[in-house]
Amino acid sequence: MRHIELRDFLVIAEIHSGIDQSQLLRIPRVIRLAEAALAAPFAGFGEHELFPAMHEKAAVYCSRVATYHPLPDGNKRAAYDVMREFLDRNGMSFTHSPDGLDGTARAIENLAANVLSETDFIAWVLARVSND
Repeated sequence: MRHIELRDFLVIAEIHSGIDQSQLLRIPRVIRLAEAALAAPFAGFGEHELFPAMHEKAAVYCSRVATYHPLPDGNKRAAYDVMREFLDRNGMSFTHSPDGLDGTARAIENLAANVLSETDFIAWVLARVSND
């Protein structure tokens, strides 16, 4: 399984925030919250994983980046790209909801606003992923 590392996140973050990676690295809040968000999909106790399925991990990546809000701007867009990059790296496809990218954007906006729970978002992602 190929994870999203901090350096990967910083590339995505630079694209969406417009802030150079080297500057982002000098902001402790960005690094602290990004590292926490990137670790969350692999949380567990002993041999018990909280999010064992690939779609769960992808959804939690997106959820935690969107809700931890590590960047000054571009968190929801970065969250979506982190999720998509993780799925792509691990041989999974993502299909937008019937209303396309707008529907996906609304789901992530609702997630970030705590209108959509992480559990419901995980189910929403499950309905949109498949193995390549």
